[in-house]
Amino acid sequence: MKDEFQQKICTNYLRLQATSPDDLKVLSALLQDSIVPIADILYTPSQKQVIMVLQRFRWELTRNAEIIGKPIGYQRCLCGLVIDKVESMQTHQIDMKDRSQFLNFLTFYDGAQRLDLQFSDSKVIRLRIDSLKLTATDVGKSWPTTQRPKHEETT
Repeated sequence: MKDEFQQKICTNYLRLQATSPDDLKVLSALLQDSIVPIADILYTPSQKQVIMVLQRFRWELTRNAEIIGKPIGYQRCLCGLVIDKVESMQTHQIDMKDRSQFLNFLTFYDGAQRLDLQFSDSKVIRLRIDSLKLTATDVGKSWPTTQRPKHEETT
């Protein structure tokens, strides 16, 4: 039987909207190390949206457990990401026709009328946008994983 802490964190899901650079930093941190299958990325020019389903590492659970001193296994969950007001989409070093390919999300970079989604191995999705509006929503139940993403320390 799970204790109260375990039950609470397993049902506490993310639903965030980013409309400013500060919001984008928070969303970027929560989506870092998400696995993104190419098959789960859709650009709909008529609706000016990019929609993707990410396999999100639940960083917030790891950090919460460290703060209160309770051990917890690592978890991932599906997370829907909708990016609105997209005028165009370009890719760098990504073959969108290779539906078996997986991307590892690192961060967002925003600029004047532009949003870059940076993935490992220098892969990038560049969006031309009218304004910043991203919505991320966890869907379904989390599942356990034994792998915690690791990052090299930079000096």
